[in-house]
This record gives sequence, structure tokens and C-alpha cells, in this order.
Amino acid sequence: MSITKRQEQILELLRENRFLSVEKLSKLTYTSPSSIRRDLTKLQNMCFIKRTHGGASILDENNQAAPFSNRMSQNIIGKKKIAKKASAFICDGQDIMLDGSSTAACLIPYIAKHKDIQLFTNNMITAINAINYGIATHCIGGSSINNSPVLSGSQSYRAVSEIHPDILFFSSHSLDVNGIISDPTEEENYLRRLMLSNTKQSVFLCDSEKFNRRALYTLTSLNDVDVAVFDVAWDALKTKCKTL
Repeated sequence: MSITKRQEQILELLRENRFLSVEKLSKLTYTSPSSIRRDLTKLQNMCFIKRTHGGASILDENNQAAPFSNRMSQNIIGKKKIAKKASAFICDGQDIMLDGSSTAACLIPYIAKHKDIQLFTNNMITAINAINYGIATHCIGGSSINNSPVLSGSQSYRAVSEIHPDILFFSSHSLDVNGIISDPTEEENYLRRLMLSNTKQSVFLCDSEKFNRRALYTLTSLNDVDVAVFDVAWDALKTKCKTL
């Protein structure tokens, strides 16, 4: 489900002010209060904001993971740019693992161009998309995280512990200036840690909307990742990791 330009403007205003009343949002966006209320209802249903009496506040983005359907529509241009860059690391005959992220999902069309690929992922939508592209696909089982198509839990942990892919493409919620990668979802964070421990090569995918942020659970440091791929350069970033 996508959001309109006005709803994007409302989100930006709430990020700047943390809380705004319906009347204030109406004046700032030159929109009727009734339309603002409908926008706020939609944004709350999509887990971007929290409605309160007379207005709305932004959810704490450092400790709240947006639903996968929302993430798929966020900064899609940047994610596709990252996928194109990262595709340089895909070769025929690889065993490839993709985490549950929407950024990793953008690699499917590039993977499909190669022969004899075995693909592993814990995202059901990514797995179905890969199957539709004709890729030999293994969906890692488990329990749904926050009613999303991303699977985790004990079943996923056991399965991932037995898989040793040639390359892992993964993302996360946040990256701070010191190269610390973090995420607000404990289960997904732990599963990614298992993925990282078993792969021969790790490629971190991160769009600029995740820059200079820190979430609740630390995953790893960029210094322990082989390659990081961004949509734009981040000159202030402190890391020894190779970046593209």
C-alpha cells in the first residue's frame, strides 16, 4: 500500500515536530481537517504514526520496524540502485542467501540472469518472486514476525545454522556513523547474526534513509562485513569495510 504526497508531507512534519494537532496539520498542508483525519487513520494503520486526542505523533523509528509492505515502497529508487551495484557479486553456480529485507528482495531480477543458482531466504514474498523468475528457491521456515511474510524463530534458527552459502546479501534498520548496524526486531536480528556466521562472503545493503540512525539491538559492525553497498556515498562514515 503506497502513500500520497500529502501523507509524505504529514510524516515529514511529524518527524520534525514529534506531535501536531489536526488543526495545525490542516493549516500547514492547506487541507481540510476531515481529509487530515483520513490521512492520519491510513498512516496509523500502516504503523507510521500514533493517533492521539486531537492530533498525531510519529512512532519512534529507532525502535519500530515498519511493515514489510511499507518498506517495499520506501526509497524504491535507492534500493534498485543498490541492487544493481550489488549484482556485480553474483556469479553462476552460487548458493545465495537473502535475508528478509525489502532491499535484498530487489536482487531477484539480477539473480535470475545467472545459471545454477540455489537461493535461500526467510521471506515468503521474496521466495515466491524468485520461484516466478525460475530460480531454484528454498524458503526457510519459521514463524511470522509481526504478521509479516518474514519468518524467524527456533525453526528458522535451526535451518540457517545448517546452511553455508557462498554469499549473503542482507540489510537492517539502521547504520550509525561509527559503522554499527542495528535493528529494532530481536528475532530478525538474531537470525541475521546466524546467517553472517555461516556465509563465506557478506554484502550489506543500505539506502541513505537508514544513515545516522541507531536501533535497539546491535547486529554487527561494518568492520566485520566484506562489502557495503549504498545508494549514495556517506563521507562521514567511519569504517574499514569496502564500500560501493
